[in-house]
Amino acid sequence: MSSEGLMAWVEVVGKVVMYGGILVVAGSVVCSYLLTSYRTFSTFEVTPLDFGIGYERFSVAGVQGARLGCWYVPAEGMRGIVIVSHGIGDSKQGVLPYVVKFHRAGYGLVLYDLRRHGESSGKYCTIGYYETEDLVRVTAHVRREYADGKPILYWGFSLGGTISLLAAGRDEGVRAVVAQSPFPSLREVVKHYAWVFYWIPPVPVVALGLKLMEWRTGVRAEEVDVRVVAEKLRGRPVLLIGSERDRQVPLRWLEGMKREFGEGAELVVGPYGHDDGFLTSEEVEGGCADIDHAIAFFDRVIGGGKGR
Repeated sequence: MSSEGLMAWVEVVGKVVMYGGILVVAGSVVCSYLLTSYRTFSTFEVTPLDFGIGYERFSVAGVQGARLGCWYVPAEGMRGIVIVSHGIGDSKQGVLPYVVKFHRAGYGLVLYDLRRHGESSGKYCTIGYYETEDLVRVTAHVRREYADGKPILYWGFSLGGTISLLAAGRDEGVRAVVAQSPFPSLREVVKHYAWVFYWIPPVPVVALGLKLMEWRTGVRAEEVDVRVVAEKLRGRPVLLIGSERDRQVPLRWLEGMKREFGEGAELVVGPYGHDDGFLTSEEVEGGCADIDHAIAFFDRVIGGGKGR
């Protein structure tokens, strides 16, 4: 190759590297901001009053100045309180029609909006980092103001399921956890979503995007990992609910978590995907779908039961 041809080739390679680098950096910046910008996608004008149930509004101070909007829904002859954590992009209004079944089974309910969702403030959504401490604070308030010695139970969906597991690992007073479609770690879920739904390679775009997110928000991604609290959850009552049809949260993740949590953990595999998992009346092999499994699980853990 002549020297002129070699120089032309080097120039082409240099431009490819330069523009490729620009695309990687730009993509990483976009990734970083998208991760922290989640909020409630759509609102529902519904409250417990629409189900003929009285409730009390309250708020809790979250991390970094966030204010968390909450509802307390007492139950007659209350046997325990279920603290409900919704999924990303949802709200307490959105999940209420499904979890009201807990109330009918004799459980008090506390529903709250994740930071930057619904009625809650907060500068960033952090995919579980600050949200976990928020739930710990909500739990402390509920124990102090409403529980009156009754068992405190967690139910969470998707991101809400993950933070329920993480918060229970920090609070030994939480009696049992039901986590539906939880992801095992922030890194894994972001890389999975990027590749499966957008064909964005984990390296370098997503990896750099996560680093930028950490730098901007103070998040430590390695702490949003249920394996960090697995030892503290080992032997405690944990019910995981998932599906082979869930593209957003692969069943192998839940199977891995069950192994990590040991003999106290159970896994129910339903016939539904991710967002269509709230099938409270659909009969499946071995019983009913998600909420009914959760109620039966809580009944076994705390004893007793109420006709549903």
